[in-house]
Amino acid sequence: MLRILREEKGSAMVVMVVSITVMMGFAALVIDIGNLYLNRIRLVNMADAAALAGVQDLPSSPQLAINNAYRYAAQNGTNSDVVGVSLSTNDTVVTVNVTRTVPFFFAKIFGMISTDVSARAVAGIKPITGVSDVVPFGVAKQQFIYGQTYTLKDGAGSGYDGNYGALALGGNGANIYRGNIENGYSGQLRIGDWVSTEPGNMSGATSTGVEYRISLDPTATFATVQTGSPRILIVPIIDSLTVNGRSEVQIVGFAAFFLEGVGGQGNKNYVTGRFLEMVVLGDTGSGSSSYGLYGASLIE
Repeated sequence: MLRILREEKGSAMVVMVVSITVMMGFAALVIDIGNLYLNRIRLVNMADAAALAGVQDLPSSPQLAINNAYRYAAQNGTNSDVVGVSLSTNDTVVTVNVTRTVPFFFAKIFGMISTDVSARAVAGIKPITGVSDVVPFGVAKQQFIYGQTYTLKDGAGSGYDGNYGALALGGNGANIYRGNIENGYSGQLRIGDWVSTEPGNMSGATSTGVEYRISLDPTATFATVQTGSPRILIVPIIDSLTVNGRSEVQIVGFAAFFLEGVGGQGNKNYVTGRFLEMVVLGDTGSGSSSYGLYGASLIE
């Protein structure tokens, strides 16, 4: 009987050791794999944020785009993360690759110390095809040069048969026109839309609206203006402004300008701005002509 009991006790010990080993294996599976999954999710989010941060500075500032992508990755990662950032497709796409070494906990019992987890994100810019908050100045399509000053609304002698670049968005008249200068047109405009011109120089409404926007950020300059400043104007690019009186003109794109100011009295009144390249919120498309205004999105 004693021999049988000893054998059963020995068998129970073997079963218990095997059971503990199996439990440890399950613990390694659940905890360590769960930790790998958590780190993978964090890396994906970090790579996405870094790529989207970098693409905001394209295409005009490729080095700044790379620097900002690295900066966002560092802010959201660990010191040991290995991060790589690259640009492609004529500086319109940012690719971020990141790798992190993740230590094991229970799996160390089986000689597994750590493993690498990686993530990749690709973000790109495409021309804006639809956007809101545009101002009622129509600029004829042309090749724009970054930083160069352009006339957004002409004075007398520069327009065509009573049209000086003013647009009637959401209705006619000086009050609606001035409100659209001050606050931007609340509706969305898209490439291909037809909009009406606002004939006449609209001197008073133009000066009041422009001076109001400048007063909201009076110290800004082209070199220092920040995203979101009221002195950044989104302007429809028009196929042609050579029309007679109040007429329909077609939008072929959108551009951004830093509002320099308003000048001239009476029918000599005009508005100038310096051309910007920037990323804004709006609809995008691949086949559209680019006028320096882009939307950003994750590609993969």
